[in-house]
Amino acid sequence: MDLQVSEATLAALLLGTARATGFVLMAPPFNNKAIAVPVKAAFALALSVTVSTHIAPGLPAVTPGFLIVTALTETVIGAALGFVVQLLFTAVQMAGDIIDVTGGFSLQPAYDPLAMTQNATIGRLHYLLATTLLFTSGGHLLIVKGFATSYVGLPVGGNVPTAQLAHVMLTAFSMMFLAALQIAGPMVAVLLLADVALALMSRAAPALNIFQMGFPVKIMLTLTMLGLTFPLLPPALDTLMQHAARAMISLKSG
Repeated sequence: MDLQVSEATLAALLLGTARATGFVLMAPPFNNKAIAVPVKAAFALALSVTVSTHIAPGLPAVTPGFLIVTALTETVIGAALGFVVQLLFTAVQMAGDIIDVTGGFSLQPAYDPLAMTQNATIGRLHYLLATTLLFTSGGHLLIVKGFATSYVGLPVGGNVPTAQLAHVMLTAFSMMFLAALQIAGPMVAVLLLADVALALMSRAAPALNIFQMGFPVKIMLTLTMLGLTFPLLPPALDTLMQHAARAMISLKSG
C-alpha cells in the first residue's frame, strides 16, 4: 500500500518545524544544554506535527522560493518568541545574581559544566529552582500553548512585525529588571542594613577588624534569610510565564 501525502501537508510540516526549532533553541526550559540535541529536534518535530493541521489550509501555492523564504521567516519568528520567554525567565536568575553581589558570593563564581560558563552560586541556585518549578507547576505547558496560539496572530506567510516585536522585547526587558528587584528586594535591604551596622561598629570600636568580620557576617545573613526569597519564586514565575504567553499571543502580523 502506497502512502500518499499532499504537498501542502509536507510544506506545513516543514514550516511548522522551522518555527518550532527557533522557539525550542531559545525558549526555556527547552534550550537547556542538559537536554540532548536529538530530544530537542524530536520535540520541535512533535510541535510541528501538532500545528501542521492548522497551517496547511491557509498555505498558498507551494514553490521552492516560497518554502525557502518562509522557512527563514518562520525560524526568525520562532527565535523571537523564544527570546521573549527567555527574557522574562531570566528575571529569577538575575534576582539571585543581585543577592550574590550584595552578599559577597560573586567573589568566587562556580563553574557550570552544562552551560560552559562561570556563574555565581545563588544565581545558579535560583535558575535551577525556577526550572524545577516550571516543570512541576505546568508552566512549560503554558509556554507551549502560547507558542501554538501564536499562529492566530502570526500565520505562516505573514511578515515579521518588527515594530511590535521591538515594543514587546523592550517591555520584557523592563519587566525582567523590575521582577528581579522585587524578588531580591528584601534580601538586598537586609544586607544593606548589615553594611550600615558594620560601619557604625567600626566607628564605635575602631580596634575591631570590621573588614575581616564583614564577610562571615554577611554570608551568615545571606544563608539565613535566603529562604525569604523562596516563597516568592512560584507566584513570581507563574506571573512571568503568563506575561510571556500573552506577549506571544499579542503579536499580530500586518
